Amino acid sequence: MRLLRQVTVLHTWNAVLLLVVYLVLLALSRCAASARPQGCPAVCSCSNQFSKVVCTRRGLTTVPLGIPSNARFLNLMENSIELIQADSFSHLRHLERLQLGRNAIRQIEVGAFSGLTNLNTLELFDNRLTAVPSGAFEYLSKLRELWLRNNPIESISSYAFNRVPSLMRLDLGELRKLQFISDGAFVGLYNLKYLNLGMCNIREMPTLTPLVGLEELEISENHFPEIKPGSFRGLRSLKKLWIMNSQITLIERNAFDDLTALVELNLAHNNLSALPHDLFMPLRYLVELHLHHNPWNCDCDVVWLSWWLREYIPTNSTCCGRCHSPAHMRGRYLVEMDHTTFQCSAPYIVDAPRDLNISAERVAELRCRTAPMSSVRWLLPNGTVLTHGSSHPRISVLSDGTLNFSNVLPTDTGIYTCMVTNVAGNSNASAYLNVSNAELNTSNLSYFTTVTVEMGEPPSEVPPKPKTATASPSVFQPVFISTPTVLLENTNTPKQVSVPTTKGTMRPPTSLDEVMKTTKIIIGCFVVVTMLAAFMLVAFYKLRKRHQQRSTVAAARTVEIIQMNEDLPPAATSIPGEGAVVLPSTRDYNSTYKSTYNTYRPAHGAHWTENCIENSLHRNRSHTIIVAPEPYVIKTHNKEKSGKAAVWLVQQHREATHL
Repeated sequence: MRLLRQVTVLHTWNAVLLLVVYLVLLALSRCAASARPQGCPAVCSCSNQFSKVVCTRRGLTTVPLGIPSNARFLNLMENSIELIQADSFSHLRHLERLQLGRNAIRQIEVGAFSGLTNLNTLELFDNRLTAVPSGAFEYLSKLRELWLRNNPIESISSYAFNRVPSLMRLDLGELRKLQFISDGAFVGLYNLKYLNLGMCNIREMPTLTPLVGLEELEISENHFPEIKPGSFRGLRSLKKLWIMNSQITLIERNAFDDLTALVELNLAHNNLSALPHDLFMPLRYLVELHLHHNPWNCDCDVVWLSWWLREYIPTNSTCCGRCHSPAHMRGRYLVEMDHTTFQCSAPYIVDAPRDLNISAERVAELRCRTAPMSSVRWLLPNGTVLTHGSSHPRISVLSDGTLNFSNVLPTDTGIYTCMVTNVAGNSNASAYLNVSNAELNTSNLSYFTTVTVEMGEPPSEVPPKPKTATASPSVFQPVFISTPTVLLENTNTPKQVSVPTTKGTMRPPTSLDEVMKTTKIIIGCFVVVTMLAAFMLVAFYKLRKRHQQRSTVAAARTVEIIQMNEDLPPAATSIPGEGAVVLPSTRDYNSTYKSTYNTYRPAHGAHWTENCIENSLHRNRSHTIIVAPEPYVIKTHNKEKSGKAAVWLVQQHREATHL
């Protein structure tokens, strides 16, 4: 019985052990089966334990699925991928190099490269991108190299690469449709060491100042007719500069002054015929220079270059080009030129600086124009030497040698010396700059200038038109003013007419405050006179109106002379409500007496008012009035009652005549 129990237990343990082994084997087989397709996609080939995945030339249109998560190298070049969707590589946290070149990529979504925290190199060259996919670079914190060459990118906007400050190499070559590069396009790339802008059809040097750590710059096969000072400002770490085949015709003075660490410079295959004097003197470390395939004109402007090449470039170098002109020098190497070959003269300053008196906080210039290939330097009063490439907050040297002040200050007062140099010698010219405070200083100004005019008597046939000299109103520019003399010649005996300067008697105000004060006084007087005139005009208008009103009232009164018979009682001839005065009678002995009725208005020269009854008085007929025995009555009445009174008087007169 015990033996049977032991056998049963043994069989049970064997069955359990077999079951465990089966389950383990089943699990292992399933894991192996599932791991086989995820380890390497069927369209790709994997090596180095799935760390290197190559999927080139497979006709892919999207990123394949199932890429091993431990992959460090992924090659998807030469396919037909057009869109990179977001989170396409989010599981590839160990990926270091991603190659997407030579596809048909038109768009890269924001977040397409999220999760690639260890990505070091991203290749996107030879695609169809029309803009820099700035938003897709947000999560690439360790990116060192970015290849965008040969894409139809039309513009590079500001802060296009500020999300990848760790970038060290940037390839933007062959962007043949590039039309615009913003001044802030490279902001944030302070770690960049290499930049390629070759074959980009660039016509102006882009702003490269933010690239303080740049060491190599490839900018060949563009269109740069001129290279101006400041084009490479801030690139003090640059060691190699290639500007080949860029149609360069002129390099201005001090164009390379900022490139103090430059070791190699390639200017081959351009249109250079001469270089400014001492152009390469600031380049103390330059040992490799390529100047071949340029139409060099071997004259005095090349002698300094020949000497410099012999001193600083190895003698076995044939990099430095040959003479193209004049004809008898053609084919000779530049290093073979010598100052004894030419007769050169010291530089000539065409427009020398002049003393200047100016008020503060204004723009000023001291000219110093000379030959374009001569070296120009300015010595400031504090001992500082400025050139075309110098950076000063307010003072700069223009391309023609002029010293420009954007805002002069009283501390700028002093002597400024222009120093011009060429292979034959030096020429200097100095000027004194006097900067006064920001107020009007007219002590050296004169409002009148002595002008001597010689005029001859014109021929009697055709009187010539007199020549007049008009003095234009002076614009305030407080500089030293000379007294000119204008001479007009004629063949006849001259007559001199002198207009003396009245500087002593009519001295202008000595300050701007006094001028403003005088102006305010004049304006105030004008306003007072204007108000007084207006007041007088109003008073005159009121007086005139009152006078007219009085004339109207007086004119409304009338005086009536009525002939009366002696036997009529005075009461019978009066009009109720009116006053009457009895006068002695009058008679006209020159004519037969007839009853008359006359009315006149004596006020203010009013004309006679005529009411003709037989022989009435008229202003155009003469009458002789003498004393007569008949009495008259003078009656006055208002204008509005004159009509009724006249009718009543006529009736009374007719009755008296009838009697």
